[in-house]
Amino acid sequence: MKFSSTKNSQGMTLLELLITLAIIIILSSIAVPSYRTFMANERFAIASNELYNAYRFARNEAIKTSSSMTLKPKTGGWVNGWQVTDSSGTVLLVSKKPHDSITVTGVAVTVKGMGALSGGGVTFLVEGLDGKSSCLSVLSSGQSQLTDEACP
Repeated sequence: MKFSSTKNSQGMTLLELLITLAIIIILSSIAVPSYRTFMANERFAIASNELYNAYRFARNEAIKTSSSMTLKPKTGGWVNGWQVTDSSGTVLLVSKKPHDSITVTGVAVTVKGMGALSGGGVTFLVEGLDGKSSCLSVLSSGQSQLTDEACP
């Protein structure tokens, strides 16, 4: 037994096409702003975590090798990224440049062989364009904390 349709289907009607396009436009208008916010948050989190990890790397290397390590900005400032160098100036870790929407402020910090800083405590401020900020606080003892708020 063979079934056949009296109507020959050739594709979509104009009305079906317009409804499909309307649905796509509505979903896109909802998704694009959410995606932008997601990307801004990710860029901010990456920069904050990479700075924190670079400091932790410097401190761990200082303790491991019993020699001073320095976390400092790359040539041109923190906007170009940061690096960790040993006491002879050899670069041990280089960060990539943070996204243009991220600003980092702070001073170079040297960690002595026992893990303490050579000088007082320091803070690093990481800010995003949307007003989001985080603070990396480093005590003179070398202990550090990353918080999701502006530095005091």
